[in-house]
Amino acid sequence: MICSTSFLNKKTWVLILVAFWLAGCAPRALEQEKPEPLAMLGLDVTLQGPPTARLGSLQCAFSTSGGSGKVTFALHSLKAGIETVEFSGEQASWSWSPKEPGSYHIKATATDDTGAVIDSGWSAEYRFYPPVDADTLYAVLPVDNISAAKAPLTEIHLTLIKALTEKGLSILDHDELEAFMEKNRMRYTGGISAEIGQQLKDELGVDAVFITSLETWQEGDPPRVSLITRVVLTGEWPEILWMDSVGLTGDDAPGLLGIGRIKSVEQLLAKALDSLLRSLHLYRTGGYPTYRYDSDLQEMRMVNDAGLTADFFGTEVRGRHQPHFTYRAPDFDPAGRYAVAVVPFLNVDARKYSGEVVALHFVKQLNRYENLRVIEPGLVRQTMLDYRMIMQAGPSLANSDILASENILGADLVLSGKVFDYQGTRGISKVDFSVQAFDGKKREVIWTSRSYATGDEGVYFFDAGSVPSAHGLTTRMSRAVVDMLEE
Repeated sequence: MICSTSFLNKKTWVLILVAFWLAGCAPRALEQEKPEPLAMLGLDVTLQGPPTARLGSLQCAFSTSGGSGKVTFALHSLKAGIETVEFSGEQASWSWSPKEPGSYHIKATATDDTGAVIDSGWSAEYRFYPPVDADTLYAVLPVDNISAAKAPLTEIHLTLIKALTEKGLSILDHDELEAFMEKNRMRYTGGISAEIGQQLKDELGVDAVFITSLETWQEGDPPRVSLITRVVLTGEWPEILWMDSVGLTGDDAPGLLGIGRIKSVEQLLAKALDSLLRSLHLYRTGGYPTYRYDSDLQEMRMVNDAGLTADFFGTEVRGRHQPHFTYRAPDFDPAGRYAVAVVPFLNVDARKYSGEVVALHFVKQLNRYENLRVIEPGLVRQTMLDYRMIMQAGPSLANSDILASENILGADLVLSGKVFDYQGTRGISKVDFSVQAFDGKKREVIWTSRSYATGDEGVYFFDAGSVPSAHGLTTRMSRAVVDMLEE
């Protein structure tokens, strides 16, 4: 009995000692297993290629140590005081190519599961220049007439070449371009395909192409001229560098007793070209206004808002120019980086070519957003021809799958619509259209809207605030739609 009691006491004492040992060692064991705090080791940034927008890139690698659980990373850029998140995710290295010229600073951040955040701090300044400079050789394509009216296209084309030459731009000889077009059976001049873009570069040494669409031409009283012009980089994947438009009528600024009225369509054309060339000069000098998403303010902000471009002259967007009906998918991220394909709008009893006109206006507006890369319309057109796409009521799922395929166009968003009315040559201007944006990857509609307005809506005294041209109305209305989509 005594022996049994001693045995139990010894066993009890062993358990007590083990308990005390565990109590003293467990905290130390836990301390040894606790991960090291998240720490920054460095951000390595290397310039790859030329220091030009679209052609050059920054190779960025962020090194960290420690951290609890999963660590996520983000790459930030700073331009003109606007901070934007370019990439985010679990990868810690990126290749980033800015769409627009300008001065940029780069930093990286890392966040672990506890919410701990580390910051690399801003890098040195990286200056990216426009892909076009004093040595750039341009080809000026013949004017694409989408005005539904007879127009002296050759004279307009030669006037444009003369204006560009007088500004000091190097222009491919007109006869050389004609010989090239004949040799390659190039008849369409409203855009360029990948094949034509590569041939222009390889055979003629052309760096960029001027593509001009004549939206309106009227020689009567009052005369009317509307032009949509863009510069496209040649090569295996043509890209829109700059795009703007201008629409003028002889009665835009008649002034006292009609002294300011313009009666000559040639004089009006010269004025329109001057506006476009001033806009192009802004781009070539890095001052062209664009939109960037400000991560701190959670909104789009304009960069270089002091500069005026051709279609910014008198283009105040008012309430009557806003769409009358809109829908945007709740999970759509306006700050995301998207490649956008704009297909010609369906013409529903509107004047000829109105679908192409409205589509080009949206290409112009979308191209101003630095998080969007708008696919050259010539590439979209060629893809539609190659795959025999017929879109009588907008793109089908099958068509969108083709445009969204990484092996074809890689479009994240496909934008289309319908034009119900487009009047602007006589009487009161009137425009009526609908828009639909389709997410090619998710295969769902992320935006739809309907817009209609007249030039005299809300005008009561002395035509103040009236919009005499369909071009002016479409500019305001398309801008209002894109503002709502991206905000």
